[in-house]
Amino acid sequence: NFLYPIRQILTTTNEMGYFEFVTSNTSMTIVFFYPSYAVAEQEVTITNDLVIDEILEPLSEEMDEVVVKAQRAKVFALKRLKDVEGTAIFAGKKTEVILLDQSTASLATNNARQIYNQVAGLNIYENDDAGLQLNIGGRGLDPNRTSNFNTRQNGYDISADVLGYPESYYTTPAEALKEIQIIRGAASLQYGTQFGGLVNFKIKDPEEDKELSLITRNTLGSFNLFTNFTSLSGTVNKFSYYSYFNYKKGDGFRSNSEFESKNVFGHFGYQFNDKTRLAAEITYMRYLAQQAGGLTDTMFENDPFQSNRTRNWFQVDWLLYNLKLEHQFSENTNASLSFFGLDASRYAIGFRTNRVDQVDDLNEPRDLLKGNFSNYGLEARLVSNYKISDKKATFLVGAKFYNANNDALQGPGSNGIDPNFDLQNDDFPNYPNQSAFDFPNLNVALFGEHIFYFSDKLSVTPGIRYEYIKTKLS
Repeated sequence: NFLYPIRQILTTTNEMGYFEFVTSNTSMTIVFFYPSYAVAEQEVTITNDLVIDEILEPLSEEMDEVVVKAQRAKVFALKRLKDVEGTAIFAGKKTEVILLDQSTASLATNNARQIYNQVAGLNIYENDDAGLQLNIGGRGLDPNRTSNFNTRQNGYDISADVLGYPESYYTTPAEALKEIQIIRGAASLQYGTQFGGLVNFKIKDPEEDKELSLITRNTLGSFNLFTNFTSLSGTVNKFSYYSYFNYKKGDGFRSNSEFESKNVFGHFGYQFNDKTRLAAEITYMRYLAQQAGGLTDTMFENDPFQSNRTRNWFQVDWLLYNLKLEHQFSENTNASLSFFGLDASRYAIGFRTNRVDQVDDLNEPRDLLKGNFSNYGLEARLVSNYKISDKKATFLVGAKFYNANNDALQGPGSNGIDPNFDLQNDDFPNYPNQSAFDFPNLNVALFGEHIFYFSDKLSVTPGIRYEYIKTKLS
């Protein structure tokens, strides 16, 4: 096709490329164009029997190889941990990360069956209506209070006593979580003696582009359930913070199963420079729950909502604190130093017998059990990347010191129906089931892991851990 300067078609070639036209102009600019070919222009002076030839160049260009990688839309609210994250190595381990912002679970009630339902191989059961305690077990292990997992919050221990009594009476509220990391058995090389693996609750980060962000949610449910979650977050210059308050209250779907829980958390961080950051965290949780007691098969068949325990109560106070320093020595080397501690208690009072169908004698004293937990620890880690020949490699070295001083007491409680957790030795001097024990524990551990990459698809991660444990009973 050929155009006049006013962009009208002058003529069109035939299939052999031949063209001709007649014009009264003495000069003109002719534009040659054809789909998939580069446009060409010629300025010509018109004479009699002028012959115009133009060869169009294909409209193409050689480019370097372009590789497009795309991922299907996420169907599951799960992902895997990278080989190295922060100052931890996860290569060669079975890992799952639950993404709470993509979960359809009931976060207000910490519904474990919904939150963890996409993690294969977990045993899950519930013993309250608001997720006050988490009960999960992996590899066929007992899920009771998640005692076979090393449970952590933002990387530090939160269970009663990692060595002697690793039960988790405290669980981070799901509404405050960014993700839940689950690492199976091989996690023991870095995280200690629980051979079920690791569960690490990662709390949301402070808002980076706001000085103040306020979120509050209120949830109502059956059986007078009410929950409130309120958070404050923001960043001011080098200072950042994230805090929340979580309140839960309800009557439970069975009689004698009311509960009330209060949980407050504060994270305060200071970014000294691009390489050094200091963060402090404190968590306090207190809940009181009435326990409806168990049922025999016959009782459950007759009425699964019944309860013959009117005087059983359970109370937990949980105070956690953490101070963490992170420093980047170079582009390839990171280190962290974390100091953490726990000051907590769990009290139980009620009519305790293995025969769940036995009727409670309301005139007799109740059994009172009191446990107090005081422990602290220090954990240091260093991760560095380097190359062996042309293959990258990563090593981790770390050390942990952990000290615990716990005690347990059993004795007579009151013969009332209220949650009274005071000993009643004067009123019941002949009470038979009395005991008092102290449980001092000491743990020192050195550990290391190394990733050897042989190709993009093959790596080997050997590791070693030296553990010194000293436990006593007095």
